Amino acid sequence: MDDTLPLLSGPDCQIGGRYEEQNSKDIVDFDPKGDAENPMEWPVAYKWSIVALLALTAFTVTFTCCAVVPIANRIVDDLDGAQSSKSASVLLVTIWELGEAAGPLLIGPLSEVFGRYPVINVSNILFIAATVLAAVCQSSSLLIGARALTGLAVATGVLSPAIVGDIFLPERRGTAMSFVQMAPLLGGAIGPAISGAIAERLGWRCVMWISVALASFCEVVFLSFFRETYKVPILRRKAARLRRETGNESLKTVFDIEGRGLLQNVGESVMRPMVVFLNSGVLQAMSLFGALVFTFFYIMSVSLPYARDIMGDIYHLTPALIGSAFMSFSESFCNLPLE
Repeated sequence: MDDTLPLLSGPDCQIGGRYEEQNSKDIVDFDPKGDAENPMEWPVAYKWSIVALLALTAFTVTFTCCAVVPIANRIVDDLDGAQSSKSASVLLVTIWELGEAAGPLLIGPLSEVFGRYPVINVSNILFIAATVLAAVCQSSSLLIGARALTGLAVATGVLSPAIVGDIFLPERRGTAMSFVQMAPLLGGAIGPAISGAIAERLGWRCVMWISVALASFCEVVFLSFFRETYKVPILRRKAARLRRETGNESLKTVFDIEGRGLLQNVGESVMRPMVVFLNSGVLQAMSLFGALVFTFFYIMSVSLPYARDIMGDIYHLTPALIGSAFMSFSESFCNLPLE
């Protein structure tokens, strides 16, 4: 396996050749002298506003994910009473990650076919709906199902790097991504402590409604402020507009030359991540490292809060104090770049 070779080959990597096969006058592209429709040339302030919105959304997602950690046992006791079990408490915490692992396999490819704007907005709306379901459910099994759906609808993890790549040049992407990646660390640090304190005074459902409010605010901003950043749908809309204005039906983007159908495009987009993964030893090693980190995190997440005889009966820690123990994870991740 040679990681110096291109990971993908085939039609999608032959764009330059397709240019030569068509009359260049019929190919619609951004104006190299300056084009307001080109996301790379949008105002810097607007680009960083998008980064801030992505960071806030990432914070909301992590807060919603980690908020139940110190109070999961209380939630299950409240919903199931004498029939409560530790397995339900563990699933309440861990089922999220199963959904979040499956979601990107569909969300990412769909964003390459339909664009970032519709996919991220639909995902956010589904996220809000699933969180509302979690807030009003009356059984632990329904709550576990709602948590799985919430994890499945998380779009920021897979689309934030893509959106940053759409609007920033390669040498500027690192700074933008550092802000986006810092937000989940903050959410994971303070989320359990805040949720524990709120649950003690107002109940666990209030924690869920706070997550709904945060996610709803982010979605309102997305609907009113965010614009499509992926060049493929932008250029296709531009080509359609020019065809109407000029009457030249030969105008098309370089991405439309082969005339592939929707199902073929979706299928190729779904398979592309697997092809990249199987052909990159570096990516496989990083995936293994990420899996080990998440495994350790969830071992702690399902152990500390439910060791009632230690955390509660012996040390008399409240849910807020139990939640504060998770700040150490975020602090450690923040120190990684310094080591």
